[in-house]
Amino acid sequence: MGTIILTSQGFSNQNIIDKFLSFVPNPRDAKVAMVTTAARDKETNKWVVIARDQFIKLGFVTVDFVDIEINPTADFSAYTVAYVCGGNTFKLAYFSHQANFKKSVEDLLVRGGIYIGLSASSLLMGPSIELANEVTPDVNEIGVTDFTGFGIIPQIIYPHYDPAVEFDLQNFESKHNVKVNRLTNDQALVISENLVEMIG
Repeated sequence: MGTIILTSQGFSNQNIIDKFLSFVPNPRDAKVAMVTTAARDKETNKWVVIARDQFIKLGFVTVDFVDIEINPTADFSAYTVAYVCGGNTFKLAYFSHQANFKKSVEDLLVRGGIYIGLSASSLLMGPSIELANEVTPDVNEIGVTDFTGFGIIPQIIYPHYDPAVEFDLQNFESKHNVKVNRLTNDQALVISENLVEMIG
């Protein structure tokens, strides 16, 4: 199995960067796919551009933008890292299911690759995205009615955690009989082999 790094804002601090690099001994030889599908303005999004520049500064040579809305048959087999940008949860889920992106992620992990989730793409890795419909909800601009996530991890992730939403999160947990993993903007949940670790 590969490595899953779930975040709210990607490489938001040095601890997360250092942990990521511990899984990539030779950045020059590792190819990065930045999935821009959910991001507003996609590859011209300010935060997407910053993230690409971060990869380049870390020594990565191949950093490609991939949009599975435009290219649902995109081939991820040559990539070591899938950096899946945040944005609208429902849009990301819809086009991910349309493109069978879950299979691409599973194949990436089987060959020892790294999935980096940001916000919506961290939530998508769990069994359900219903949290995005109920707690500080995203705009369901596509009219998604199937809230199924990838189910690659058992955890439900709430990104951008702020204590102001704690009451709503506890109600959600009680209503659905689930436990929600809260991630602040400076934390990452790292899952690799037998390791489950919170980085902050």
